Amino acid sequence: MIKIEDYKIFADNISTLKETSKDKNNNESEEFMTSSELEAINFDGVKNTYTNKLGLSNERASSFDALAFINNNGLFIEFKNGNMKNEKQNVQKKIRDGILIFCDIINCNISHTRTNIQFILVYNEEKNRMPNQLKKQIKSPANVEIASHYIEKGGNELIRFNLEKFKTLYFKEVHTYTEKEFEEYLTKFNT
Repeated sequence: MIKIEDYKIFADNISTLKETSKDKNNNESEEFMTSSELEAINFDGVKNTYTNKLGLSNERASSFDALAFINNNGLFIEFKNGNMKNEKQNVQKKIRDGILIFCDIINCNISHTRTNIQFILVYNEEKNRMPNQLKKQIKSPANVEIASHYIEKGGNELIRFNLEKFKTLYFKEVHTYTEKEFEEYLTKFNT
């Protein structure tokens, strides 16, 4: 695991998971996707510093929202409060740009993220219901829970939005969690 204090660009962008989860598209109110006060690196801030040092505008690159190190787990986290229907390519671009920036900063290659980093997409469950073909097969929210339970018991996890393709290619693990599932995931590290 890397030491944050060894990288000024990371140390200068220390935040919390709560702050990095703030819905930036909703200017009228402060809406957060997690209440966790666990320390995280605001990777949007890292990306802005990185591009500015190259004399480029912030819009030249994308990035995931947070980088966290929890119990020796490196986590790249993207929070999506809106509908994912038109955001899948945007998330994939954030993954690719974010990895490149991260690897350049810590002077590593992609095999480092493949063996040490997990990617988590936290999404709004209400705005991202199961696709129609799954709804027809599963039919009810209770059945979704049952299906997810059996997928998990089988040693697998339901990874949504076509992000499973990044597991083993770029990351040790890939997860897509609702806000509630993400909070449950974090409780494993708070005990």
